[in-house]
Amino acid sequence: MSKLVFFDIDGTLLDSEMQVPESTMQALHRLKENGHKIAICSGRPYSIIYPFLLELGFDGVVASAGAYIRKGNDVIYHSTLEQSKLQELVDLFDRHGAAYFLQGYPGRFLTAASNAVMAQALSGGKTADSIRKDMVVCENPAVIKDLECGVYFHADATVDELQKELDARTDGYFKLTGCSFGDDIIYSGEMTKRGVNKATGMQRLLDSMGLSREDSVAFGDGSNDYEMIEYAETGVVMGNGLPGLKAQADYVTTDIHADGIWNGLKHLDLI
Repeated sequence: MSKLVFFDIDGTLLDSEMQVPESTMQALHRLKENGHKIAICSGRPYSIIYPFLLELGFDGVVASAGAYIRKGNDVIYHSTLEQSKLQELVDLFDRHGAAYFLQGYPGRFLTAASNAVMAQALSGGKTADSIRKDMVVCENPAVIKDLECGVYFHADATVDELQKELDARTDGYFKLTGCSFGDDIIYSGEMTKRGVNKATGMQRLLDSMGLSREDSVAFGDGSNDYEMIEYAETGVVMGNGLPGLKAQADYVTTDIHADGIWNGLKHLDLI
């Protein structure tokens, strides 16, 4: 029976140097040879998924944590954020001293005040200058149309505290999740529209391919992967994944630098 295998990007397909391990590329090729389908399932907007990843033969992409979905070359779903709600979100971040950017298919947008902080926080294996090329500085990101999600850093309140305040102002419109990258997951986080997540994106892509939940496998590692791992018929967590996510996994494979995807797929007899 053909499976659709979903892969998170950061910490799963890509290591901290923004490289795909050779064993992972071989595993993806072998999956396709064996008649299975493969898909990206990421919190990243489609516009900032590296082209070299898209060239690896994925049959579909769930981007922006379920807000933007492509099957082949066709966009089959696109959920955008209400600008009035975004203004409430931006005001909240400003009150709590957070640096932030909003993002979606049009790109990544941030204020001048957030620019330097974002460049440092997201640098990873890239230089600050290359990060800034990915960003558009503007006076108010909330006025940009067709945005899908956002990221913030270094607020003076926890994710849970911000969520409570945001719910009161937006009737529960947004969901905040601790950052899936970096070390500060208590005072930094990712923002999506409530009810739109990786699991709903997986379901929509499966439906479009005539497949069911029972045909799904997912690989993840971070805080925005809980719904994905729970939804998949078989949820595999990387050895470098969060302890809480590992507790939810059907199988915990090895670290990304120890052929984690290859070993996980081999364990499941998919390659």
